[in-house]
Amino acid sequence: MQLGALDSQAGALAEWERLARRAPGLLDGRTPQVIRFDRQDKPTMWRLRTGGFSAEAARDFCAEVRAKGGACAVIGG
Repeated sequence: MQLGALDSQAGALAEWERLARRAPGLLDGRTPQVIRFDRQDKPTMWRLRTGGFSAEAARDFCAEVRAKGGACAVIGG
């Protein structure tokens, strides 16, 4: 799941903390993955992701994140 694309690594980690406060328990047992994304002629972005979900669980998780005011996109399979 991608939970955001932010302009700094610190911003990505701050977003993880914000989501953890907004939705207690939702991120329990999950680990943030912050991935640098270099774009040609544009500023670097930092993708905030977490994983370890089945396809159905990923959709349910994203729906819950969105209901709590966060962004979420299922990435891959």
